[in-house]
This record gives sequence, C-alpha cells and structure tokens, in this order.
Amino acid sequence: MLERIREGSQGIVAKSILGLVILTFAVSGIGSYINSQADTALAVVNDVEIGQSAFEQAYQSERNRMQSQYGEMIEQLMLDDNYVANFKKGVLERLIIEELQRQEANDLGIRVGDEQIRTAIRQMPEFQQDGQFDNDRYLALLRQAGFQPKEFKEYVREQMSRTQYVGAVSGSEFVLPSEEKVYKELSEQVRSFDMVTISAAGLRPSIKPEQTDLDAFYAANKYRYQTQPKVAVDYLVIDSAELTADIDVSEQEVEAYYNDSLAAYTQEAQRRLSHILIETGDDAEAAKATIMKAQQELNAGKDFAELAKLYSTDTFSGENGGDLEWVDAGVMGDEFDEAAAKLTKVGDVTDVVETEYGYHLIKLTDFKAAVVQPLAEVKDDILASLKQNKITEIYLDAQTRAVETSYEIADTLIDAAEVSGLKMQSTGLLSRAQLPAILLDPKVTDKLFDEEFINEGLNSDLIELNDDKSIIVRVNEYEAAKQQSLDDVLANVTAAVVAQQATELADVKATEILTKLNAGEALSSLGLNVESQTDVARYETKVDVTVRDKVFALAKPVDGTKEFSTVSLNNGDAVVISLNSVSQKASEGAEDTTKQQVEALVTRITAKAYIDTLKATADIEINL
Repeated sequence: MLERIREGSQGIVAKSILGLVILTFAVSGIGSYINSQADTALAVVNDVEIGQSAFEQAYQSERNRMQSQYGEMIEQLMLDDNYVANFKKGVLERLIIEELQRQEANDLGIRVGDEQIRTAIRQMPEFQQDGQFDNDRYLALLRQAGFQPKEFKEYVREQMSRTQYVGAVSGSEFVLPSEEKVYKELSEQVRSFDMVTISAAGLRPSIKPEQTDLDAFYAANKYRYQTQPKVAVDYLVIDSAELTADIDVSEQEVEAYYNDSLAAYTQEAQRRLSHILIETGDDAEAAKATIMKAQQELNAGKDFAELAKLYSTDTFSGENGGDLEWVDAGVMGDEFDEAAAKLTKVGDVTDVVETEYGYHLIKLTDFKAAVVQPLAEVKDDILASLKQNKITEIYLDAQTRAVETSYEIADTLIDAAEVSGLKMQSTGLLSRAQLPAILLDPKVTDKLFDEEFINEGLNSDLIELNDDKSIIVRVNEYEAAKQQSLDDVLANVTAAVVAQQATELADVKATEILTKLNAGEALSSLGLNVESQTDVARYETKVDVTVRDKVFALAKPVDGTKEFSTVSLNNGDAVVISLNSVSQKASEGAEDTTKQQVEALVTRITAKAYIDTLKATADIEINL
C-alpha cells in the first residue's frame, strides 16, 4: 500500500496540488505560522491545537482568493454577519480536515524521503528561471516567506505526506462494467412530462391579510425590521499616488546613483562547478581515506564525472557527474568558496577541501568573467528605483506626521490633517453599507463599528489598506440599531405576508389539482394552461432546475400509468407535474466519458466517506 502511495505522489495531479499549496503558503507568509508562538486554540483535533494565528492566515488567504475571483460581490457579502460566520466555519472546517489527514497519514506510516523532497522543490515553477531551478530565487522567496531552508523542507515533507494520503484514498477506487453501464443509462435518460404552474404573483391581488396575520408575522420576524447601526466618520486618507503625482527624478540624480552603486551593476565572475563529496558521518578517517582514493584515481586519469557517480555521497549532484551548476558565493560555505575562487582555468580541480558537509574535490567546468552593465542598460531601472524611493519617503513622512499628531491630539483629526498636509474628510450618519468606498475595507468597518472604539471617542491607529494607501478614522457620532414599530414598516410587513399567503395558496391549489389527478381525472380536462416538455435530459437547462430534479426523482411510469407530483419554486410558484414517459437518448457524436465520470463521482463519495469516518472517530473540540 505504501509503495502505491509513494508512486501516486509522483503523478501530475499530486505535484500540481502540491505546487498550488506551496504557492499559496508562500504568498500569504505562512513562515510566520511555523515560527508563531502559542496562541488561542480555536479547535483541538485529537489533542492537536489549531491556533488563532493559523486560522487568521487561512481565513485571509481564502478571503483574498474569493475577492480576486468575485471582486466587489464578496465585499458586499462580507457585510452580512451570517455569511461571515458561515465563511469562518468553512475555513475552520478545512483546517480540521487537513489536520485529520495529516494525523492519518502519520499513523499509516507514510514517509517522504529527502530525495523526493529535493526533486519536488526543484520542479516547483516558483523557484525556476527560464525553465531551470534557480537557487538564488529559491533562497530569496524563502526569506520573503519567513522560511529557513530546513524548515521549508520539513513543511514540504508534511504537505507531500498528506498529499500522498489523499491521493491514495482518491485513487484506490475502481468502477465495474455493470456500474458504468447503469450510470450511462441513467445519464442518457430523457423524460417527457406535462406541467401546470400556479403563479403566486397572480394570486397576490386577491389576498387581503387580517391584522392578526400582520401582528403575528411582525412578532415572529422582528429582527428583519431593525435599523442598521450608523456612524458619522472623520478620516484622513494617506494615498501615495495623490501625494506624489508630480514627483520627478533628474538625469544628474540617475548618474550619481549609478556611480555610487557601481558594484550593484557589476556581474561578478561566475563559476560552474562540479564536486565529489564524501560526508564525514561517524567516521571522519574513513571519509578522508575515500576522498584521497578518489583523488588518486583522478590523478591517474579517470574521469571526474564517473568518479562523482561512483563515490560522491551527494547523490543529488552525483547522478549528474557532480554538477552543481552555477554556484554563488555563500551557498556552500566559506571553505568551499575560498577553494573554488582559486580555480581560474576550466578543468582545474582543487586539492581536498574540508567543510562542514565533509570532504570535497571541486572542479571548475565553466567560467564567466565579471561584466559591468553600462548606464544605458540600467537607466530605466535606476529611474524607477529613485522615483519609488522618493515616493516612499514622502508617503512615510506624511504617514509619520499624521500618526504622531493623531496620537498626541487624540480627540480630533483636524490637527493631524494640518501637520501632515492632508485633507480631513467627513460623513454624516451612515450605515455600514452606505459608507464611502474607501471605508468599506473590512479592517476599517470592523473598527468603525467596534463598540469599544466608539465608546473611547479617540482617533484610530493607522490602518494599512495596501502598500500605498492607509487611513486614520474616528467616529464623531453613533446611532445604535433600533427596533422599528409595526406602523413604521407596515407596507413591508404587508407585502411579506401577502407573498407568504400567496405561496401557501399556490401550494394548496397545486395539492387540489394533484388530488384530482390521483383520482383519475386528466390534466387536460381541468381547463388549465398545460405546458408540455418532450425528451428533457437529466441536465437540461430549458426548464427550471427544481422542476427538472423533481421530474427525475419520480418513478418510471409502468404500463402507461402516469406519475404525478408537485413542487414549490423559489419565487413562490407551485408546479403540478405529470410524468408521461421515460426513454433513452444517447448523445450524438459526443465522446463517451462515462467511465471517467463514474470514477470522479466514486472518488468524491469515497473521499467524503473517509473524512466523515475520521471526524466521527476523532476527538474534536471547536471554540470558534
């Protein structure tokens, strides 16, 4: 089983999943998760805690993903407390499932070797340049994400173990020919039926609700008729684009910067190196004897690459004849760098070099001399850099002035606006949804409607909206949510009661028609507007999905006997259905993908069943 799991982890799907996971964690700064201190546990899964920091990072990552996909619609949804609560539950549920999978993979003894990890890392597109693994890019991205190489490798090991487990579960199912046949027959089934729609909207004019109906509905739905809390806001926006619209950089500044930073535009000499490494291990003398033997054979005329394959304990490079590609200083250690720097002629090999890794023989296989880029080639980059430096300086200066003054004089933003040269803006009393766009950022709205912040009556701390824009806010006036009386919302309550009673009446009329049909009367004899639908497929879109699903849920008519039912639509309408016939109709010219579809369906069902079983047998405590 474990062998199959290991093989499954090498597939394209597994690697794609892993690559996406790694990219997501790198972008969202998951390094801080690894190094984070203990925090509040929002869930405990078999004695393993899922902390507040891990949850917040996953929550923000998922929210950013949704926002990039759906735009402003997500921001509107985030104004709904119920939606936010469900969204948070979904994020925590995903973290719990991932932890259960990790624990199960560990219990099954799933392990990932160092060689698999190195291969996976080298194949990640995030670390590649021009189709090749770039060590400098790799190290830079790790630093950016807050990882040390060792930490990152362990993180990859854990993710690959979990991915292998998921792949093993998903890939262990198979489909019998009989199952494929049944699924194909069901998927190609078409149904013909008649339907009558009782329009709820058409019934509304005839409905005159009693006062008792209005009173009862209002009492049961008071929460619908509360006003939204409102705030009147003063705010300062520190916008880099507005502050630096006229910024400019002179030619003299560009030339001076180039001359002062000439070293930055000098490509140091580059060396492509190969090595034979004998790790010291527990027996330094044996290691030294082995490297000396390799050196003797090399001096006797044997090929360096062949000796690397034969002797080197660095199997990662040994398979390629010891090739380390282009090695930058600082990667392999000081002793290694010093020895390599003395190699000036391609083909030269060092004497035995001892480093923290063991004993090396190092060969220079290619050499590029130092090159200085001319000003013309880097002018645009320097110009952009100097301009950005000026922008950053101006932006940070305005930010600092505004923050210091708003803190020192904390009950108004007027002074902070004067000192920083910014314009203070104000609103009247507005609900959350009515606020100007700049105040709709969740970090801002959460602050503005925070009860403690409102009661303090002070300026907020600086709120970073993005890298180039920040804001300071204060609440001048607050109007709490209040319950509206029935008289205030009588028109709305009346409309809601009428709609409800119209829906109920439509259902009653549909039930009356259904009773007549079951008694043997024909639908066509009832004087109703009958719509006929012929050969409707299981995934047809020409009829309402609720009607279609009900039609395909009915039993197949036998001996010409029709099947009847009713269904309620989301708009309040009721539909009476008469299923007339069921037949087969294969898709013409379409590729038969039945087996893949059944396998995908079974895989989803199996994966869900595994998760449900893990959750049922686990000790899970949720504190969200």
